[in-house]
Amino acid sequence: AATLLYDMKGCYSRLRALVPTLPRHRRVSKVELLQHVIDYIWDLQLALQRGPPRPAAAGDPPEAPCMPAADRILCR
Repeated sequence: AATLLYDMKGCYSRLRALVPTLPRHRRVSKVELLQHVIDYIWDLQLALQRGPPRPAAAGDPPEAPCMPAADRILCR
């Protein structure tokens, strides 16, 4: 059980280092950290779906995200 707890602390530390949207001026809870991770994954997914940027052609409809931002985080 102690090994699992140690492993989880390491996982949270790694997430803190990898997610650029985390506030750096204050400590965040594990729940808030996970919310930022989920948001960041959604942002990455949307960027991948869009592909490389291209010049917009006249008459192109604006792109809409696949899920509204309000629905992205279910635990808020």
